[in-house]
Amino acid sequence: MNSVKSKLNAVVAENGDYSKVKEVVEQFINGILDKVAEGAKEAASGIKDASGNLGDIEKAADASKGAEATSVINLVKGIKTIVDVVLKPNEGDGLKDVTKSLDDDKKKIGKLFGDKTGSGAEEKHIAAASASIGAVSGVDILQAIAKSSGNVAVGKASAAKDAAGLAMANGDSTETTDLDAAAKKDAVMSAGIALRAMAKNGKFIVKDDAANKTEAEGAKGVSSNAVSKVLSTLTIAIRNRVDEGLKEINKVLGEIKQGEGSEAKAKTN
Repeated sequence: MNSVKSKLNAVVAENGDYSKVKEVVEQFINGILDKVAEGAKEAASGIKDASGNLGDIEKAADASKGAEATSVINLVKGIKTIVDVVLKPNEGDGLKDVTKSLDDDKKKIGKLFGDKTGSGAEEKHIAAASASIGAVSGVDILQAIAKSSGNVAVGKASAAKDAAGLAMANGDSTETTDLDAAAKKDAVMSAGIALRAMAKNGKFIVKDDAANKTEAEGAKGVSSNAVSKVLSTLTIAIRNRVDEGLKEINKVLGEIKQGEGSEAKAKTN
């Protein structure tokens, strides 16, 4: 971003006599580049440090804790800031829900986020979560994150209404893990998995975390897939929006040069 800004400032300096150039460049820098940088900085403050693992897991327990609330909120706010400038409002569906997994398996994907001692996600719940992630696009997941509340109260997985709530969900001795209708949507669950995987202290809750247990290994894979989908889509969206902005600037420069050429031709005639 800094490299692009430096080159654009040079363009303004070279074309200082043309207010239109300065106007379009400043709009692009202030409205797009600075917003992306601002969002990236805020989101980065919520990401696990180098010692963290995207697929951290733990055995279900009443006292298990969700991802750090401040970390989740910073991720949500940062990603939303970027999404608001690189995606169009009608791109993606943050409430998309298309999978037809057995209802009990699907609503109990909540086990991945918080459960009671002796319970936790099993292989069938991991499979349902994987199906949800595979059924939605990265843009859908980004929109679900952007729609999350920036002021969510930490509670049980079954009480969560959006992706942020799922990411922060705690274990509880009274947990049923039956997800609320608002959270039991493919895009929302996928976004919750991505946020929990990236956020500080985010771990996924499984019935058995022993070595070589399918649900434990499956949870690691599911979280990695969700994060990869989010980050690759976000990177492409940023690149496309920057390219679009640069084309707009080049168009203005082309119009100026064309005008100068016409003016010079008129003088020679």
